[in-house]
Amino acid sequence: MTNPQSPWQPQPGAQVPPPVQGGHPGWPPAPQAGQPAYPVAGQPAYPPQGWPGAAPQPPAARKRRGRLALLIAGGLVAVLAVGAGTAWGVSRLVSGGSGDDGELATAWVLDFPERQDTGLTTYDQQDMFGAWLAGDTVVRAQGDGLLAYRLSDGGQAWGAPAPEGTSLCVAAQAVTEGRGAVAAGSDRSCDTVAGFDLASGKLTWQAKFPAPAREGRDALAAPDLSVAGQQVIVRSGDTMIGFSLADGKQLWRTTGEKLLPGRGCGFKDMRAAADLVVVTYGCSIGGEVDGVDPATGKVRWRQRLPETKVTDGVLSVRPLISLPGLGHESYTVRDPRTGRQTGSFTDPVDGTELWDVPPNRSNAIDGPAVYQFLADDDTLYYPTFPKNVPNSGRSANQIIAIDLATGKRRWVSSGHSASKVELIRRDEQGLLAWETGDRRKLPPRLVRIDPATGTVSPVAKGPLSAGFEGEEAKVMERDGVVVIVPWKHVVADRAITVLR
Repeated sequence: MTNPQSPWQPQPGAQVPPPVQGGHPGWPPAPQAGQPAYPVAGQPAYPPQGWPGAAPQPPAARKRRGRLALLIAGGLVAVLAVGAGTAWGVSRLVSGGSGDDGELATAWVLDFPERQDTGLTTYDQQDMFGAWLAGDTVVRAQGDGLLAYRLSDGGQAWGAPAPEGTSLCVAAQAVTEGRGAVAAGSDRSCDTVAGFDLASGKLTWQAKFPAPAREGRDALAAPDLSVAGQQVIVRSGDTMIGFSLADGKQLWRTTGEKLLPGRGCGFKDMRAAADLVVVTYGCSIGGEVDGVDPATGKVRWRQRLPETKVTDGVLSVRPLISLPGLGHESYTVRDPRTGRQTGSFTDPVDGTELWDVPPNRSNAIDGPAVYQFLADDDTLYYPTFPKNVPNSGRSANQIIAIDLATGKRRWVSSGHSASKVELIRRDEQGLLAWETGDRRKLPPRLVRIDPATGTVSPVAKGPLSAGFEGEEAKVMERDGVVVIVPWKHVVADRAITVLR
């Protein structure tokens, strides 16, 4: 199997060495302050020879048969295979300016490497695991590491590659004061967690954890990974470990059997946020939900669940909402201080179907789902099931507001253009969202949704070229600049799109 071409490769179709099995004793260094920034369009896409982290031209390698469950994204595999720096892509400066009043123009884009018709796994090679805005940069976590591009001009600010012979498999979605965590491993096992600093572009520490080995052609198992305050929580198989976000020091370690001895229980899911870790179990009879202190690993509260109320995991920690389970179709709202049930709702909600398919689903990696929703203390804002728009080549949906106290529908948003809607954030002005549009007839739009009524008000219109890019993407906005980072290379053409 060959890898997608990277812009720097001198000969189309040249093959590159496969990743080395196993890990590497340390993360390769990120570019240091004072080194030249990565170029924009029309200039070489990797560090020049003689610069720290520069790579020689990759030699040809033997073909490999079969499929890797953990695939390194883009063409950077050639650089990492020889232990060098990061150079996944080169951004294209499109306009560099701003649109007219009420309109957004494309400032720059980062294209995916050229597609190859090698089957569905082609798209898994270019998965995004997390994206964040940090200072004047947008940071994208992908198989080969972390890449940061300047919002101002699209130049690459820094790159922090995964250890040689490994690839990222999951990223914690939350960061604390610009610090976060990712996990990486070989094509057989994802067994290393690392902390990163978004300001410096450095991977600051790493630690091993027990991880199951992939068997045959199964998907690779990625751990549940969360940042909760100043802690990183990893749940892999039946082991859960708390690390210090600052230096990676192990704070505590436990197992399902240790927490619930003699009951035949094992971990099913872990989610954490702020000052709470929520763990769900499957037991020989029924199940359980525990609230755990992220700093100590001690159980704060425990709720035993009968067979009729077992849960497959957690949708949200704040507010605390449990997912349905086998033979149990209700979402359960819980008090985060006690775990006791305070409400519930069932899909559909008052006749409105929910769209609960995680956009980060993968054929190659079996990891934690990222659900797209917003919530406050008393309301959950969730996308509705998309419906086909006749003669358009696109589908459309809305946002439903669910009262967490009653489980009833408050409203379904109205006034959208006929396309999918991606939620951005909830703030003092209400809900900010992105209507994805299409590339032929319907421009995308930045809109506000009134949290009291669900009424949509347009904020700015985007260019047709950005249509579809926001579907199944993380869409972020700051000071009128819209940043779109797709989870998958299925509908999208660009790994990053910046509009202003």
